[in-house]
Amino acid sequence: MGIPHLKRNLEPYAERGAIAPCNVVVDGPALAYHVLSLASRTTIKTSPFEQPPYELLGRTAIQWLEKMEECGLTIAHIYFDGYLPTSKRPERMQRLIRSTKELFKYHSTTVTGVSRERSRRKGEKKVDLFPASIGGETRSKPPPPAFLVPAVLDALRGSKYGPITEVMGGEADGYCAVHVRKSGGLVLTSDSDLLVHDLGENGGVIFFTDIDLDSENSKLVAPQFRHAEICRKLSIKPDVGFSYMAFEISADPHLTLEQAAERSRRGEAVMYSREEYDSFIKTYLLPETAPKTVATCGLQLDPRISELVLRYLQITTTASKEKDASLEMFLPFLLDCPSRTSAWEVSKPIRKLAYSLLQSGQKTSLKTVSEMRRLQTLSSGSQVDILPSSKVEEECSHLLSNISKIKAHITDPELLWVVLSIYLDIDRTVERAKGHPLSLEILTQEARGKLNEYSWDVLQVFAQVQATFYSLRMLEQILNLQERKGNAVDVITALSDLPSLDKFLSLADFTETLQRLREAGGLGCLIDLCSDMEDMIPHIEAIGKPPKSKKDRKRKAQSGAVEGHEVRARPSNPFELLNSRDD
Repeated sequence: MGIPHLKRNLEPYAERGAIAPCNVVVDGPALAYHVLSLASRTTIKTSPFEQPPYELLGRTAIQWLEKMEECGLTIAHIYFDGYLPTSKRPERMQRLIRSTKELFKYHSTTVTGVSRERSRRKGEKKVDLFPASIGGETRSKPPPPAFLVPAVLDALRGSKYGPITEVMGGEADGYCAVHVRKSGGLVLTSDSDLLVHDLGENGGVIFFTDIDLDSENSKLVAPQFRHAEICRKLSIKPDVGFSYMAFEISADPHLTLEQAAERSRRGEAVMYSREEYDSFIKTYLLPETAPKTVATCGLQLDPRISELVLRYLQITTTASKEKDASLEMFLPFLLDCPSRTSAWEVSKPIRKLAYSLLQSGQKTSLKTVSEMRRLQTLSSGSQVDILPSSKVEEECSHLLSNISKIKAHITDPELLWVVLSIYLDIDRTVERAKGHPLSLEILTQEARGKLNEYSWDVLQVFAQVQATFYSLRMLEQILNLQERKGNAVDVITALSDLPSLDKFLSLADFTETLQRLREAGGLGCLIDLCSDMEDMIPHIEAIGKPPKSKKDRKRKAQSGAVEGHEVRARPSNPFELLNSRDD
């Protein structure tokens, strides 16, 4: 969360002017959010769903780094979080609760559907990398795209920056600080906490939003916060003076920098609150990381998946008294329909298999994993039971069978995961014996030309497709860490054409995707998948049949009346009278 006003207070002591050629280390998550801010400036924001596409975000990140190099800087390394300290859990929970409440509030004001302006864009192909003004926007911002950080990470891994891009066994800022402390250079970040880290005699910090481009001279200009130089200007000790001063400001945000510096020279707060100071500075000097023996496992994982894997491996390597520790998965926040069950629910069987495979061959077995998704109050999350080892191979086989059936009908890899998500929605609805599958209703509306692409039902189905896609991504990445044997080998092969995030379909394209699905044999594929669900097959078949005309319905009604039956005209949409809320 940062120390209140620390950056602002230190600005008079920063070195101003052009950034001389040097090595720079990049805080990866901060880069992703900076790129989102840049790309969002080209978007007309009318709802939380109006977000730049992942392809644009990844491309902009690469262009931004290339521009830094054109201006004489050398990108030495890019670090991403791969394991967040347990001390961050309360903050993460509060952020999740806040996002959930904002989504519920937005839904309450747009029950009939989101703004129809969401697909309008002022321009997606080119982003101003160094706009004249980027800060100062105080209005409420929508939640970031669910897969923002892994999408930017995907783009970097697939570029020339791949060899210097790493997901670490801890927070990125700590690794950035260590890098410049040892080798000198500047850290590019948005986190003022980096000012508290020991950056060494030749280390400093530059903030993304402070950087301006002097195009005439091909130079970058920004305030440079050089740790050692600021200590000299304030006459505080370079080894402890800066951390003392930061602690003083943290304890009393109303202090001026000069007052805090004076107190730090005398070490006042430290003398009276040594225990509090030790707790404060511990996160900067000794940040919590995963055990060194397993930290490198996160190199090719998404940050959240890396954290899941490393936290589980930490549990298996700690003392027995700590082996009851719970395993949590903070799922990306999806913009789904608040009046329905979380979009993550449909694809839970895939994640259950992933969690079960994570424990394959390990001595420590957990019974459940707690998933953190939509939360309105503090909670232990949604519990997902781990499969017994005897069931893992069976579930792998079941998933393989479904993917094989889909590939037998569908050749477009982009549609495969959409069909699988729809099937999972049908399967779950039948299992619960409650209502009718929302996915089939949406397909029916699309086939009849009655689909409201801005409705919350469409947004729910799209969120379910996103959840299915990311659940498969989790499964693939976890499988790649395991010893390859049995059906697991075939599952990895089946998931090999899973698209990268920059190629994943967008909400603006979803309606067209549903049409392509029907035209590419998707309905026949669903009938094949649902062969053991006889009640569902007529509904799937009905989607592909032309709707009856009013004359046909009238003739049928009259025919029934002649035979002495009471007949009521049925709606062309078989779900019109059967739709129910999925609580």
